[in-house]
Amino acid sequence: MERSDLPLILQAKDIIQVTGLCKSTVYELMKSPDFPLLKVNVRKLVYRDQFFAWLDSKQQAVVSK
Repeated sequence: MERSDLPLILQAKDIIQVTGLCKSTVYELMKSPDFPLLKVNVRKLVYRDQFFAWLDSKQQAVVSK
């Protein structure tokens, strides 16, 4: 699946599908202070482009170490 095939606003289920992580791990990631979370009432969402920018920054941090 291409990034552009995903909705503009991702839900946890979309992040699970993209990353292959389990639900509890995705919700833990969403608690990270630098995660680009968009809270709408009780729903936890993230803009697609911000999520991938965040994910790419995490990959660069690991490579830089």
